[in-house]
Amino acid sequence: MKAKMKMLQKVRAYVDFKRGTGCKFERESQTLTTFAKYADRHYPGKPLTIWLAQKWVETKKNVKPLTKLGLYCSLRGFARYLKLDDSQVELIPKNIFVSWFRRMIPHVYSDAEIHLIMSTEPNTRRTPFEKLSHRTIIGLLVSTGMRIGEALALQIGDVDLQSGIITVRQFKKMPMRLIPTSLSVLDKLAKYAEERNAQHETSAKAAFFVNSKGKAISYASFKGTWNKIVTAAGLVEKKSIPRIHDFRHTFACNHLLRAYKEGRDIDDAIYMLSVYLGHTVIDGTYWYLSATPEILEECIKRTEKKLFNSKRGEQS
Repeated sequence: MKAKMKMLQKVRAYVDFKRGTGCKFERESQTLTTFAKYADRHYPGKPLTIWLAQKWVETKKNVKPLTKLGLYCSLRGFARYLKLDDSQVELIPKNIFVSWFRRMIPHVYSDAEIHLIMSTEPNTRRTPFEKLSHRTIIGLLVSTGMRIGEALALQIGDVDLQSGIITVRQFKKMPMRLIPTSLSVLDKLAKYAEERNAQHETSAKAAFFVNSKGKAISYASFKGTWNKIVTAAGLVEKKSIPRIHDFRHTFACNHLLRAYKEGRDIDDAIYMLSVYLGHTVIDGTYWYLSATPEILEECIKRTEKKLFNSKRGEQS
């Protein structure tokens, strides 16, 4: 009788399969390995079931609910893979712990806050060029709603300074997309590129944003400078540091609020925003309709107006 494979062996086979399809699968591999070791130690020979997944997640006592949800969902693909050869394996539902998921209330930066951030010098020994790099990155995030990871990953060849089109390469599970920029943004990028080229050797595949040594700016380095900027600007409250990602939320909320005020078709506006931001699921874009009281109020006003006009039409 053929001995059953240990869960760790199954994980290794699954990881090899995923990497064979071109996936890096680094973080997922670590998470699944942790699960497999737990399963082999406490429930050897047992198939992957919803119950076993819950037992594993429940061992994570000091993590946030959203992190628990991520751990649970990391098993979904693995379960589908195992199900092909083992009927006892249970498929993991996508929304079984939907109550764990709570979106953070976005902070929509005001024009005054953005001006303050852009004009504040961090209390650091950064060179003038590095300060220019960080200021230009922040300006790009404000103007385009790009993710910070996307901005830092830009290569010189991705930024067409003639047409004003930025190419965002495939990022995580996000597809490649093109981002048109305004003339004012293009002008800032061109001036930055001129300063960068005067100090460092460049090539199409070199990083667009670099530090004083001509190396790509890491997220850790940028985050450290960001923390110093918002602290110096007086925007830190109760040990809570404003998020970089909220520039993306600000861009999206302002776009939808402007669409409402201009009387545009909101579904069209959401679709265009979804494509521009690189959302893989449009549901995430519709969430912005309830992200701020201002947008929700405009949404209610338009709905009430449609209902009122509809009733008038029935009466006539």
